[in-house]
Amino acid sequence: MILEFGAKNFYSFKEGFEVDLTLNEKNSKQKVANVLAIKGANASGKTNVLKLLSFLPSFVKNSFTELKPDEPILINSFFYNDEPIEIFIVFLDNTIEYRYEITLTKDKIFSETIYKKEKRWTKIIWREENKIDSVAEYSEIKKIKLRNNASMLSTAKQYEIESIEHIYNLFELMIVNVHAHGRHELPIDYQSASKFYYDNPTIFEFVKDILRKSDTGIEDIEILSKEDKENGKVEYFPLFYFSKNKKDNFLTFHEQSSGTKELYRQLGFYKIVLSMGKTLVLDEFDTNLHPDLLPMLVDLFENKEINTKNAQMIFTTHHTEIMNKLGKYKIVLVNKESNESFLYRLDEIPGDMIRNDRPITPIYNAGKIGGKPKISA
Repeated sequence: MILEFGAKNFYSFKEGFEVDLTLNEKNSKQKVANVLAIKGANASGKTNVLKLLSFLPSFVKNSFTELKPDEPILINSFFYNDEPIEIFIVFLDNTIEYRYEITLTKDKIFSETIYKKEKRWTKIIWREENKIDSVAEYSEIKKIKLRNNASMLSTAKQYEIESIEHIYNLFELMIVNVHAHGRHELPIDYQSASKFYYDNPTIFEFVKDILRKSDTGIEDIEILSKEDKENGKVEYFPLFYFSKNKKDNFLTFHEQSSGTKELYRQLGFYKIVLSMGKTLVLDEFDTNLHPDLLPMLVDLFENKEINTKNAQMIFTTHHTEIMNKLGKYKIVLVNKESNESFLYRLDEIPGDMIRNDRPITPIYNAGKIGGKPKISA
């Protein structure tokens, strides 16, 4: 699970931000949030928060193979200034915490450090420019040769250093619909999704069940396959049945509403994340979806009977009513002043304005806690 993450001099956040998913709720046994909503006005910096969760796993895992030795690192500082960018993330792996820190620019890595916490924090692997060191448990990593633009974990992976495998795998726990330039579609079209569902019937049943519960009128879905005689490629396409006998009242994927199409393509990712205890990171996850569907999707992660692996969902949204469901510990507001972003979790607001025994939306809609656009006349 992700416990915390943050950055300084990162995109629109000059002075930095820290997002904390640990909970301080009284009378609750839950210590870490499974769901976190990020709200704010357009262009406030919400997507930039998620860019950190897109950049880190990609860079940490793949920078050695995806970047040529002289290529720049795909990251931006505040208005492209030359000062280093600082980033950190904290994971909980069973009962052990790991903290990863990196300081870098587009041109080079200045430092990387990994800490491990059982009873106290201990530095276990560290790097200063292209010199690397470690405690004895990870001493094998000292034989690798570092590059200015490649992470030490990505490099160690190429050297087949087995001792770092469990740390490397922490960064494989995220599915993200954001890249360096902002939101993008999850990497699956409807035919790819259909093939995946065809090959994974358990996941397909999950998708159908959610679509039935979403008041789409769908009774069943059947995936058909067809081979292209010219190239031998097999194509997969769904038929959506609106009667139980599966003989009539059916439509193709292209005849579905935008919301149904979005759910059909995305729900497989929800199931994967829930089954493997991963983190689903979605920018504008409510796009094309009716607001009444959002609590149901959030409940997939809040319901401990469904979410048995402690999967997490971190998302941005413009939907307001969801705030009442989540409460002050699971909502972060992002604001911008003088083109610089800053954020805070609702429980950080002083006083008793935000309380769990009354709805948040009236206070938010009145503009008393920020996170709303200031529209000029």
